[in-house]
Amino acid sequence: MPATQNQAYTEQHDDPRTGEPGPALKKKKSRRATDTSNQKRKCISTACIACRKRKSKCDGAVPSCAACASVYGTECVYDPNSDHRRKGVYREKTDGMKADDATLKILVEAILNASEDDVGDIVHRIRNCDSLDNLAQQIISDDLESEGVSREQSGDENWPSQVDGERDLAGKMGELRIENGTIRFIGGTSHLIYLGGASAGHDAEPDSVGQLSSTDPVRSWTDVTEDIGLITHLINMYFNYHYPYFTTLSRKLFWRDFSKGRGFVGQSASHCSSLLVNAILALGCHFTDVPGAYGTPGDNRTKGDHFFAEAKRLIMDGDEFERPRLVTVQALALMSVREAGCAREATGWVYSGMSFRMAQDIGLNLEMSASDKRVMSDEEIDARRMTFWGCFTFDKCWSNYLGRMPQLPKSTFTVAKFDVFPDEDASVWMPLTDKGFDESVKLPSRTRAAALHLASLCEISSDLLLYFYHPTHIHRSAGGKTAELKKLSELHKRLEEWRKQLPKEFEPSDHQLPNVILMHMFFHLQFIHLFRPFLKYSPASSPLPSHISPRRICTSNAGAISKLMRLYKKTWNLRQICNIAVYMAHSACTIHLLNLPEKTAKRDFTHGVKHLEEISEDWLCARRALSILSVLARKWKCAIPDEAAQILQRADELYGHYSTSEVPSPKSSSVFTRPTRPNAKQSTIRPIIHGAGFSASSLY
Repeated sequence: MPATQNQAYTEQHDDPRTGEPGPALKKKKSRRATDTSNQKRKCISTACIACRKRKSKCDGAVPSCAACASVYGTECVYDPNSDHRRKGVYREKTDGMKADDATLKILVEAILNASEDDVGDIVHRIRNCDSLDNLAQQIISDDLESEGVSREQSGDENWPSQVDGERDLAGKMGELRIENGTIRFIGGTSHLIYLGGASAGHDAEPDSVGQLSSTDPVRSWTDVTEDIGLITHLINMYFNYHYPYFTTLSRKLFWRDFSKGRGFVGQSASHCSSLLVNAILALGCHFTDVPGAYGTPGDNRTKGDHFFAEAKRLIMDGDEFERPRLVTVQALALMSVREAGCAREATGWVYSGMSFRMAQDIGLNLEMSASDKRVMSDEEIDARRMTFWGCFTFDKCWSNYLGRMPQLPKSTFTVAKFDVFPDEDASVWMPLTDKGFDESVKLPSRTRAAALHLASLCEISSDLLLYFYHPTHIHRSAGGKTAELKKLSELHKRLEEWRKQLPKEFEPSDHQLPNVILMHMFFHLQFIHLFRPFLKYSPASSPLPSHISPRRICTSNAGAISKLMRLYKKTWNLRQICNIAVYMAHSACTIHLLNLPEKTAKRDFTHGVKHLEEISEDWLCARRALSILSVLARKWKCAIPDEAAQILQRADELYGHYSTSEVPSPKSSSVFTRPTRPNAKQSTIRPIIHGAGFSASSLY
């Protein structure tokens, strides 16, 4: 091959001896690599954050560019929104386009809105102007001047008288006011807000006018009896056993106004009324066996009926429902829970609804404004908060009892919780029977502190009901299992946190306050309600890990409720117990019934029906609970212990025998199996439930 040809070949091809490319081929490959590199950099819209800080070239590779991965070993993150220089350019372009668009719209609208004689003038001005933007501004200024408003006067603050109306419309978003002696809340969308009215203040007892000041204060509040001893005893029973759990009023302000009497001259009773007193007396009758407690002498079914009838008369004949007042809200709430205790849920539900609606009517669900606080004493504000949070507790107990959605969800209120007054909570609580107070046992009442903890527990219960028991939940697809598990974990963590935050003095133990024992029972009831929806899943389809058994958890918490009932009976008399205990004991007994013939279930079920039989002397709802358990036992063909069978047979004979066709059978997936002792692998569920265990027995 000629020398010149050999040289050309060597330049264009690899050297056969060394294998290296020739000079021409090196230059070509170098140019191709450079072109490729430049092309890649041109396609990168945003460099990674690390390269921008180093001001180095970034190849845009994901998940990590070459510089971060191979050279610097830094974290490679792409964030287009962090490049403020590029955003600034785009923003300027966007703002400029918007300005041009606005200018063109002004000019086009000027032509469209002008008369035929003026169109030519506007087009002439457009064709001869130096700046379309300046012309648009001049047209706007001319339009304002033609309407008699200068450009300097175009701000809202300088509008004529109609602007005052606009400010009034925007400013009146709601307020508390007095109307005919009654505090009411009027919202901003209501035309009633423009009627005017005085600031919030006291609302008077309507039937106090014309009464003689010499009337005995205690006897003046009810026309049912003149027995001062009976009235005092029944009110003390209410404050000892019912009020501490359903804390719905300020005890201090109630006693203050109650002691003055209904007919005192020149005074107003904003925290006591005949309706409220008769409702309290009706409840007090269920904790005593004194003759005056019976509507019909000797008939347990009529306990408190005579006082309750007087309360109903005052509602209708006295038109109490037409005058929203704080004491009426309280009375209606107490009447609702008394009807539940008498197994009349339909009327009780109506009374509770009236109470909650009236509470919102007078604005109990809203925090006081600064102007309201100036005309209302701290005691008045505290009483309003106490009443609202009492209604909140009533609402959650009703929702649990009837399986209905809360009527006072958290989205409907802004009011703060009430304060704990150390001197009031340090006041002495002593057990009370028909023989009087037992002064050998004296405990700090701690009523407000316990009520606050119960309100917090009710907030968790509200969220639980709204998620797992909302009517739409039963129609959710199987794809919602992950969401269910997440919500379960969240609510379980909140329940455990609530339990951990309880002070040491609220631990369930001997001589614990009755309302605190009931609060712990309500806590365990929430665990049953939390895991009951997961019973619908078979082990293969359950979203829970295999070592977590909803059945075992429900059984454990039902056992805890039964243990607390035994503690209550040992410490206090079950004849003096708030009727909410019937629902919780019944719930536990139902689970024990499904676990028969397991040994622990036999013991707890027997104790449960014995407790309900004892309570049935005072609360009719306990009698029906026994009848329902009897029906379920026959329907599900349970092997009931002999002692429990005798109690259920007595209940059938005394209170009525129901057919098994009236109660549906549980689905096969809902039938509880005998709990098994967890093995080493099943001893904890901490990984999915934020480190909290489920064993109720570990709490005691």
